[in-house]
Order: sequence, then structure tokens, then C-alpha cells
Amino acid sequence: MTPRLIREFNVNPYSMFAYFRLVRILNLFILALSLYLFYYYIIVPVHKNILFNELVPFIKTDFFLFVLAVVLIAAAGNIINDYFDIEVDKFNRPERPLPSAQVSLNTALILHSVFALTGIAIGFYLSWQAGHYQIGFLFLISSVLLYVYSAFLKRVPVVGNLVVAALTAFPFIVLLVFEASFLSIVQFENKRFAFDAIVWQVYFYGGFAFFTNLVREMIKDLEDRAGDEENRVTTFAVQFGEKAAKYLTAFVIVLLLAMLSFFFSRFIIAQHWKEVIYLNALVLLPLVAVLILVLLANKKEQFSRLSLAVKVIMLLGILSMPAFHWFNQ
Repeated sequence: MTPRLIREFNVNPYSMFAYFRLVRILNLFILALSLYLFYYYIIVPVHKNILFNELVPFIKTDFFLFVLAVVLIAAAGNIINDYFDIEVDKFNRPERPLPSAQVSLNTALILHSVFALTGIAIGFYLSWQAGHYQIGFLFLISSVLLYVYSAFLKRVPVVGNLVVAALTAFPFIVLLVFEASFLSIVQFENKRFAFDAIVWQVYFYGGFAFFTNLVREMIKDLEDRAGDEENRVTTFAVQFGEKAAKYLTAFVIVLLLAMLSFFFSRFIIAQHWKEVIYLNALVLLPLVAVLILVLLANKKEQFSRLSLAVKVIMLLGILSMPAFHWFNQ
């Protein structure tokens, strides 16, 4: 890297933390972890136990590239979100890298472009490797939607929340598409059964990702209501008030609990008691606590803690993949 670029990006051990915060490095880690766990604790075992074959959609290097592409596109989305939110964040989160001027707006735009284009390019490469280049357009569409969300949809009540929640679950869908592409060109006796088993897991973990992120986005809207109102950002909480927003958030949590209860009942029928205990103690009961506390909360700090609690629940849900795998060994 040239001295000029070093000055532009302000690369030193301390300023690097600003870039990590800009891309939301913890969220990216959770995203990458969830994909790795889904691949190695669900897809790979299905291939071994149902197809009786260790052939899988990706070799290790290509799967790393898949995760890298998803993470880069997500990082680009986080950057452009902060770019368009800079005025609001001056009120809500003045310590963020852009409003605090730790990272310049020009640098943010450059990073967004580099990350998004690199992620899309890798996606098309992997799609070409799989023999279905059309899959690459899924990477392009997700990148465009993240930009459109940040620029426009975020200010449309509920719609913006639904879009970003759907994009969080989208990587599981893309992974499923690669699996379908792989099974279409390789002949296995039980491939339909194997695919259905993976689809079932996508319903569970993709649905969990969708609803938990939707809940978290709605709680963040409650947390940021004052700043959003000051900057005329018409979120549901701003347009319809805190009370209505809390009821809507509670309703979504109830939907999430209903979805989890359905899968929970499947474990009970199968007498998988370790899975039942895990889900009940680490996911269901904490969500019930969040439901109650959302209705009682009335301060920014309380909503901030609830947002963090939902992120922890999300991580515990993701960690159920290796836990359930080990339970059945």
C-alpha cells in the first residue's frame, strides 16, 4: 500500500478498530460462523448419512470463498448504511466511525465499492464453477438490495425492517441453491430425501435468522426513535408512536416463539430431550423474557440492552447446530 493510500485509510493499529466498527465485525463473524456451522454440521452430515457419499457442493477453498463473498457484501451493506445514516447517527450514535470522523465519507464509499464488487465477482466465479452462472445474480441482487435499503427502504415503516431481515436469512437460501445445483448434476439414489432434509433445516435456521433480526431491527427503531424523529426518518416507531411499536415488536416475538414451538414439538415427538432442553433454556425462555421486557421498557438504554440480548439469543440459536450434532453422536 502506498504512503498516500496509508494516509487516506489512516491504517494504524488504533484506527483499524474504527474500520472494524464500520463494517460491524462482530455481526460479520456471526454471519460467517452460522454459514460454516450450517455447512459442516448439517449439509456435510446429510451427504455422509443419507447419500453415503462425501462429495459436497464446495471444496474447502471454494466454501471459504463463498463465505468471503457473503461477508464482503454484508460489510459493504453495513458501510453504506452508516453512510446514509450519518446525520441520524450524529444524534443517536455520535461515537460511530463516520459521525465522529474517524473514517472519512470518501473512504467509506471506496470501501463499499471494493467490498461489494469483490463479493459479487467471487459469487459469479463460484456460480461459473458450479456450472450455473445465473446463481451469481443472487449475489448482485443482495448487494443492490442492501444499497436500496440504506438509501430508501429504511425510511419506509416495517418494509425496511422486513427487507433487511430477509437479507439476513438470504445466505442460507443461496447455499441451498448451490446444493440444488450440485445434486442436479450428480446422481445419488436418495438425493431427493437428502435435499428435503436440508430444506427443513433452512426453514428452521433461515426462519430463525429472519425473525430474530426482524425483532432486533424493531427494537433498534425503538432505541433510535428520538433521533429518527429529529431527522424526520419515518420508522414505525416514529410514525405510530412507541406504544404501537412495542406491541408490533411483541407480536413478531410471538410469531418467532410460535415458529420455534412447532420445531420444538418435533423434537418432543422424536424424544430428543437434549435438544428440547437446549432450545427451552437458551432460546425460548430468553425470548419470553425479551417479550416481557420490551413491553416494560421506556428508555433508550433499556432498548439498547434488549437489542444486545436478542443478538446473544441469535448466537445461541446458531450454536445449536454443533450442539445438536454432538447430542446425536
